[in-house]
Amino acid sequence: MSAPPPPPTGEWSPEKLGRRLKETGAPLVERVSADEVEVTFVDEPGDDTTVTLAVTIGPRIGFNPVEGEFAPVTGTPFRVLTLRMRSDLRFSYVFVRRGPTGAAERVPDPFNPPPRFSECSVERFSGASVAVLPDAVPLPWLEQAEAQPAPAAETAVLASELLGDERPVWVSMPPGEYADESALPFVVHLDGTPDHSAPSVRDALVRAGLVRPCAVVLVGQPAVRRDQELLCNPEFSRMLAEELLPWLRRRYPLSRDPADVALAGESFGGLCAGWTALHHPTAFGNAVLQSPSCGYHPGLTWGTGAGELLRRTPVPTLIADFLAADTAPVRVFHDAGELESSNTHSRWLDQVLTAKGYDTLYREFAGGHDYAWWRGVFADALLWCFPLKGTDRSRG
Repeated sequence: MSAPPPPPTGEWSPEKLGRRLKETGAPLVERVSADEVEVTFVDEPGDDTTVTLAVTIGPRIGFNPVEGEFAPVTGTPFRVLTLRMRSDLRFSYVFVRRGPTGAAERVPDPFNPPPRFSECSVERFSGASVAVLPDAVPLPWLEQAEAQPAPAAETAVLASELLGDERPVWVSMPPGEYADESALPFVVHLDGTPDHSAPSVRDALVRAGLVRPCAVVLVGQPAVRRDQELLCNPEFSRMLAEELLPWLRRRYPLSRDPADVALAGESFGGLCAGWTALHHPTAFGNAVLQSPSCGYHPGLTWGTGAGELLRRTPVPTLIADFLAADTAPVRVFHDAGELESSNTHSRWLDQVLTAKGYDTLYREFAGGHDYAWWRGVFADALLWCFPLKGTDRSRG
């Protein structure tokens, strides 16, 4: 039975609003048509503080501000903001509080704490609340992962001669015992963290008998070098293919067949995954591109305005390289948000891959450039890469 609609904000009392928040959580959602809802966000910021909303839907890669301050509810300490939205959205969001000095503080929704796995390697995305509206596509494998997280991954340090540096690597083996000759498939995930969602999603799929038992390798990206490493960097890609893979195989019972190896990443990491697999197909036979930054080209800058009209814009690097190269023996899983600014380039890349005969699957989800989707859609990528025999690779 659905909860009753909230009363107009002027009729809220502290008791009523508190009870409703306790019963249903936040944000408060009321359906207004077959495909739209009104969503009410609630904060309790204290006196002399203004509150605004920022969400991962919009042109900015990060949190986009939503116009309008939260309004006080008479006779209560609460402030609210009500927006009319599509009913199929899932998105991360934060509240931006400003005190008397004007300094801004970004905080999660106090009535909707961040979910498990909300921390990530890109600090500006970390620790956000997530809204799941009534008609959002479910992410059941993420829900199972959150309910039953994988054991802690083994931590190691990879020393790279090619890059002249060291970085943390976390390796998570699948449930069960495996002999030295097991030759397990595995996925190398960029932007790794010790509490990444990928091993837990993998465990849920393995328990359900839907994917082959596979290892998950999480590669740390030092924040100060992330942008340089992931932007189609030949030396970093060589490190992954020529140093990381042999290093892993010396330590774990991993397959040497490129068809059993996937390279995965999100945003810049997705760009790197696609570019590296194209240039090292004998190392990585699968690439998982989640909202890849495939509009990147070193000759392009953002926000140059009218100056762009004076010259020809180059074809973005990843797309240009796939166009120029012979079709490589690489399978590509590719997703992007329907409401993110980079999906035009993702659609372009998908057209190129399809025309060149790649074994590829492209999906769009009802959201933006957002970990709230990537964490769950990663299950579809594993189903695509490593299904058990007879399993439909396109299911999610």
